[in-house]
Amino acid sequence: MPVIVQLVGSHRSGKTLTLTRVVRALRRRRLSVVVVKHSHHRIDLAGTDTDRYARSGATAVFFASDRTVGFLPGSALAWARRLRPDVVLIEGDHRHRRGRRFVIGEPAASAALAREIVAFVTERSPRRTR
Repeated sequence: MPVIVQLVGSHRSGKTLTLTRVVRALRRRRLSVVVVKHSHHRIDLAGTDTDRYARSGATAVFFASDRTVGFLPGSALAWARRLRPDVVLIEGDHRHRRGRRFVIGEPAASAALAREIVAFVTERSPRRTR
């Protein structure tokens, strides 16, 4: 079971900055990391191909381009767990509480919060690597 960490904060609060620091630190410790980026933007707009495939009953529809990849329908967390990572980091999704939740208020807090998250994960990882 992976360690699950969720980071929430307002727009431009430093969520991505913080989690990129966390990913780098955890990878240096040889932990596998999956990031789930929550977004309010949709790729399944009515009438698009992805929407049509999802409505047809596909278990999952992966959307891929040279610049992005996404999938629907279903829980991103459930898909992330199937990859069997050591850690799942979730950016955003204020409506749901997933794993240990951290909150960031401003980018200046990023470095300290990243260290706190890394310490939390390292302590709980089945493959502790200090």
